[in-house]
Amino acid sequence: MNLASRFSRLLAAFAVAAAVLGLALIPTRTGLGQGVGSKTVTLPADLLKSEPFDKITLIDDTVWLIDPVSPRPLPVYDPVKDKEKKKADAKKAAAKAKAIAEQGNVGVKKEPENAKAKEDPITEDMVITLREGDIRDFKIKRNSLKRVEYFEDLLLAEGDRLIVAKDFAKAFEHYLLVKARNPQWKGLQDRVDKLLFEEGAWALVDQDRDRGVRLLRELSARKPDFPNLADKLALAYGGRINESFEKGMYPYARRILHDLESISPKNNLVRESRNKFEAKTKSLLDEAEKKDGAEKLDKLTEGLRVWPTYDGAAEKYAEVFKSQPTLDVAVTDLPRPAGPFIRNPAGERVSRLLYLPLLADESEDAALGKLASQLVTSMEVSDIGRKIDLKLKTGPAWSDGSRQVAAIDVVRALSDRAQPRSPGYSARWADLLERVEITDEQQVTIRLNRPIEQPRSLFLGPIGPAHSAWDGRVPTPDGKRRAVGDGPFILDSETDTTCVYRAAPPGTATGAPTSPIRRLREIRFASGNAALGALVRGDISLVAHVPPDRVNALKQDPEIKVGRYTRPNLHRIALDGRNPALRNRTLRRGMAYAIDRKGLLEETILKRPIDEANLPSDGPFATDSYANAANVRPYAYDMTLARMLVAVGKTEAKLARIVLTLEYPAIAEAQAAVPKIAESLRQAGLEITTVERTESELEEAIRSGRKFDLVYRVSKCVEPVWDVGPMLCPGFDAPSDADALAAIASPRIMQLLLQLEHAQDQNSAKELVIQIDRESRDELPIIPLWQLQDFYAYRGRLKGPGETADHLYQGIDQWQIEPWFAKDPW
Repeated sequence: MNLASRFSRLLAAFAVAAAVLGLALIPTRTGLGQGVGSKTVTLPADLLKSEPFDKITLIDDTVWLIDPVSPRPLPVYDPVKDKEKKKADAKKAAAKAKAIAEQGNVGVKKEPENAKAKEDPITEDMVITLREGDIRDFKIKRNSLKRVEYFEDLLLAEGDRLIVAKDFAKAFEHYLLVKARNPQWKGLQDRVDKLLFEEGAWALVDQDRDRGVRLLRELSARKPDFPNLADKLALAYGGRINESFEKGMYPYARRILHDLESISPKNNLVRESRNKFEAKTKSLLDEAEKKDGAEKLDKLTEGLRVWPTYDGAAEKYAEVFKSQPTLDVAVTDLPRPAGPFIRNPAGERVSRLLYLPLLADESEDAALGKLASQLVTSMEVSDIGRKIDLKLKTGPAWSDGSRQVAAIDVVRALSDRAQPRSPGYSARWADLLERVEITDEQQVTIRLNRPIEQPRSLFLGPIGPAHSAWDGRVPTPDGKRRAVGDGPFILDSETDTTCVYRAAPPGTATGAPTSPIRRLREIRFASGNAALGALVRGDISLVAHVPPDRVNALKQDPEIKVGRYTRPNLHRIALDGRNPALRNRTLRRGMAYAIDRKGLLEETILKRPIDEANLPSDGPFATDSYANAANVRPYAYDMTLARMLVAVGKTEAKLARIVLTLEYPAIAEAQAAVPKIAESLRQAGLEITTVERTESELEEAIRSGRKFDLVYRVSKCVEPVWDVGPMLCPGFDAPSDADALAAIASPRIMQLLLQLEHAQDQNSAKELVIQIDRESRDELPIIPLWQLQDFYAYRGRLKGPGETADHLYQGIDQWQIEPWFAKDPW
């Protein structure tokens, strides 16, 4: 039997089978095999991963999966109308043919070429392509087609099922695919609206109010009259308003209320919430009427924070503020306690507010008594630098009104610094001091064991009252203890989150110029970003430190000004040589090579390219310092070399593993860099654990001589000869029983520091400090990281801070602040 005969018999068999099934399937081309239909068809498990298809059901209820038909959707087919249309067309064609036969084309109206295109091309037959089988293409009679389920409708149906199952993300993917195929598909927009409603409502139940409100707001913008939408919005907004209100987040709560009012102004919740805000404000204003001074101002301020537009509140606030000008300052750390000694950065920041130093700075004008904010009227050095006479000004007095600042106060303070049990103890001062004595009521003579380069550096610290306890406080008749000082401000109160300082009363002759600002509050924020957020909102007027990546953005705000500290911050990792592993120089070099200084600086901290003021460090000093040795380059990043050196260091130290703790202060730069530094050290072969602490807590601990492994430190360098010791060894001035000098990991650097301590002339001291910088490159007593410009920022209502400053409160006696409170922008 030849191939043609066999093929003819197959076609005959297929035709008989189709007739028996009652189908009108006619193959349009030859092929082997035949399609198979059934009463039920299993759809693909995941429509998103499936090739598009349509599902058709024939009049005998058999189901076929076919390639998508076209056009989509199919035009409606009516056999009766189709038959009538064919008859009409045939009659029309016959009439036209008769006319042509009788008179030719003359007078016969020619139909437009696109006339047929305008008609609906509904035909009795249609072509389908099965998804499976050897013969897949067939013609099918339209009257044998019972139902067509398009791929888009299958996607919508599956999305509906997923919404019921609360799988909203997957449902959205199905709807998105429908939109990609045909944005105008019937039922798509209604499904998306339902999805937004159901997901938003479920988010409210699931306590995710922010997402719920966002979704319902989007639905409101699309279809404001969606059923039950108004009630859901009221529920969503009401929950957020109440939650924010209870947490004291009044500006945020008002913004939510404003959003609700713009969507549904007549909603009962709008009226109820407004009444709640106004009732709270009225209560605070009533309390303010019972208070005086600063307490009254605080209640009025709090009331305006709740509802800024309350009738008459702004006028009362402005009136009271004039009598109590208050400056709120954002910081990330507070001095605990604030006293006549400096043990941490926060204490150094407020020291000049509370106590006058002997010398305001190291200048010749200070030694001659020409500067106002200091106690000394003249300083004379004799006996080849071993004798120093200090003459005190007449006039400065203690804030408790007991007496003027006198020689006895200076003797007490300088003597305490030589006592190991004193909080202000300095090992270098104790080693230098031979004796201190009163030679006159307003004159003190100090004898040193040896001359010292830069003796003025010894007298920059605060002087407390001799009649107070170690913390600068004296008992009061009511059984409490009150801080006493001679600076422009007096400590009023302190808590874990706030320190309040009030200006010295006019006429008390404290010795410091009287400031127009009568009250200063330092408020501790959990992070630098939180502090900047408060500045932008207007909750505070001054922020002590601005992370470098936020400086440019703040400068764009017309309401905010940015100032720069004159000295850069120097960032480094301190090493404790009392850990035997860290005394290994090979290991320290491996750690130095493991840190990508330039990459971290640009990608994590600056978030821009480095420049001449913000760049990786090659040693302990800033690039513009006289102590910065020339031709010394920072360590390059080389992880391969780092791993090799760490492995060699382990072998030399005879340690299979090295476990270290890296402590760091809660400041923005350290919080950003330390996790990546730790990861780099881990990649080099070390086991690193990180611990975050407040900056003052951390610095006070390591300055007292506490042992540590690694500490991320930040400080400024004023005078390299005097500062280099504490910069390389945190406990340089700690009592001898703490064995803090053993923390210097390099014996060579220790030798140079001891030589520097005994340098007797300026040239030799400078040569030694430059030599320390140069040899620190190889000896690595610290791991230098980078130097960064340091900035502060303040709102325009604060008048007086300069574009540059040596310290935060420089010139505060000239500052002024205007009354201001945050208003809603709508």
